[in-house]
Amino acid sequence: MSADTQNILCGACRVPIKGPADGKAENVFTCPECGRSDTRENVLKEVKAFVTEMAERHLQESMRKAARSSKMLQFKGKPIPKKSYRFITDHKF
Repeated sequence: MSADTQNILCGACRVPIKGPADGKAENVFTCPECGRSDTRENVLKEVKAFVTEMAERHLQESMRKAARSSKMLQFKGKPIPKKSYRFITDHKF
């Protein structure tokens, strides 16, 4: 199991958000640059949606590359629409 941690960033400013470290769902986290804020629970929901979209895009691109180099495979998937997120992470696939 990995102990890898990622920063949660403001989707607009790309700077780490600030908030209390006690882990309560109702705690409010705020971007120190633009003031964008929300509860810990909502921030984590948004980050989860962002990471899910990133994973989908990564998988889709991997499948597209595999099909491109094969004469037997054909990829017909539509591109996953890119969404805008208020809070993101610096996660890399």
